[in-house]
Amino acid sequence: MFHRFCAPGEAVRPQGALTPQEFERILLFIGPNCILAPGEWMDRLSRGALEPHHLCITFDDGLRSQFEHALPVLDHLGLKGFWFVYSCVFKGETVKAEIYSHAAAQLGGMSALVSEFFARAPRELRDQLSSPEFAAYSARTRAVAPFYSEQDLQYRFLRNRPENRAVFESLMDQLLRDHGISPEAVASQLWLTDADLRSLAQGGHAIGLHSYDHPYALSDLPRDQQREQYEQNFAHIAAATGQPPRSMSHPLNSYNGDSLTILHDLGIRCGFRANIAPVASRGVNPSPLEIAREDAAVLLSLTTKA
Repeated sequence: MFHRFCAPGEAVRPQGALTPQEFERILLFIGPNCILAPGEWMDRLSRGALEPHHLCITFDDGLRSQFEHALPVLDHLGLKGFWFVYSCVFKGETVKAEIYSHAAAQLGGMSALVSEFFARAPRELRDQLSSPEFAAYSARTRAVAPFYSEQDLQYRFLRNRPENRAVFESLMDQLLRDHGISPEAVASQLWLTDADLRSLAQGGHAIGLHSYDHPYALSDLPRDQQREQYEQNFAHIAAATGQPPRSMSHPLNSYNGDSLTILHDLGIRCGFRANIAPVASRGVNPSPLEIAREDAAVLLSLTTKA
């Protein structure tokens, strides 16, 4: 599971960003012969013919850095991947969380951005970090993403709560502007275009669903709103690529039974989670729409230990 990439030699990277060299090192460590193209992966999945050594490459969020820095590595190795995109950014909207993560590199890194956020955060936000809800969120997230710092967890918890959205985004937008950073200018460089999606699809990659505007907690939405998220996403990808999507990944690993029913109704055959933790008592890969993935940060750490 891959997200952000950056050019070699950048002094401060966006959080979790890989260079092309690090990406290639991961793929060579895994073994290119083990990595299946999306079509073969989904065919084997439908026939129950996937074996433990069969792997695939997935990219979330439709970021331009993936196209610029990861795609040439795939081309060099003769590999194809799944690209999961949310659609609002193709309609002129934005996903603020990605803007903030990208802009953090201009302020000395995510830890510097988050530290300044907390220095500015009003008491009503900071008090939420003493709640049982935060304690539960922290324990749950640490179990599947141990690479997040305590400060990361605090920031993400406040960011993800719907009741905080207006205050959080107003504070963060002003923080960036105070440093001479335009959120709109950052957004203009962040995401793929419809032409990129067509090019990828024509080149044998799979373009899949990732919701319309990447809600922080999609599973908390009523069923009709979840359906709208995925139907709009589906219609956009089908129109942009000329191919109906057949794969997806769950944004922020948030889904429930309604989500799975909606995806099944849309003809989605393959869905990915955001971690490799077992799903309660149902196992690691409880259904074709709930396949586990390993994060790039963990994979990179494995290459340094080898």
